[in-house]
Amino acid sequence: MGLLWRRLLYSEGATMRFLIAGAFSKNIPIMRFLKKYKDNAHIVLYDGINKCDWNGGRINREVFYNEAVMEYYYSRNVSIALTMSNHNIDLTDPVGNHLLEKFHKPGNALIIVNDDLRKYVRENYPDYDLIHSITGMGHLNIPLQDEDVEWLKQKEQDYDWIVPRFEHVFDPRADELDKTKWEVMLNDTCVFGCKHFEEHFKAIADANTDRKEYDADIEECWLPKFDPDRESKYKCMDIDINHINILKEQGVKSFKITGREMTDPMFEHDLFLYINRVLYGNDEVS
Repeated sequence: MGLLWRRLLYSEGATMRFLIAGAFSKNIPIMRFLKKYKDNAHIVLYDGINKCDWNGGRINREVFYNEAVMEYYYSRNVSIALTMSNHNIDLTDPVGNHLLEKFHKPGNALIIVNDDLRKYVRENYPDYDLIHSITGMGHLNIPLQDEDVEWLKQKEQDYDWIVPRFEHVFDPRADELDKTKWEVMLNDTCVFGCKHFEEHFKAIADANTDRKEYDADIEECWLPKFDPDRESKYKCMDIDINHINILKEQGVKSFKITGREMTDPMFEHDLFLYINRVLYGNDEVS
């Protein structure tokens, strides 16, 4: 069922796809957005929920699934992805297994990096799309080398979707890869070539494994004096309209929008901004 569903949805000429942050942590602005949204792109909303030890990407918060919110999404053909991108996975964890059962349906997805979890899900929960998380890309070279290209080609075999690092999106060696499997992040909040990329995401994942509360010293940017709202020596990693069009011409049909750390108005603004950039090639926000 899952594989057939994917083939039908993403066949030649099929709709675009958006992976959007905040399924439950940002459900209020997302629901406002969905009431206004009239296009037919496939929307997938992701989040790390129920303080699951398998979560990665950010330290667990008091964010739990809500049945009414889930039904609202499903009634609008909106899917849900769980960010189970911790590199430390105990396959017997009761919370993780409960969530796998609860959200197992065609269209829903898991964002992961652990290979044991990948095999476990493929065998027991085949309807999930599997997305390889950007958080598992920290060991790759910038620019890509032969061993990196081969590693990514293997991930193409193992996963339905891959979220590449921004630094690799326009790398010349990326033309050797299958970009129809890419989910390109449009508003990456990291900085170009961050030297802490791999160890930072591992530290966040370890905090969830150890069931620690939010700690800014672990989660927030480790670079000294970095302020994303001011002029910086670090390169911006938002993708503009011209480069979005290049990616679409190269076969990219799925894009990721972050924003769980934003205020609700800023988050809603970004949803319209980036979706309009992809679908219509403009910067309108309504």
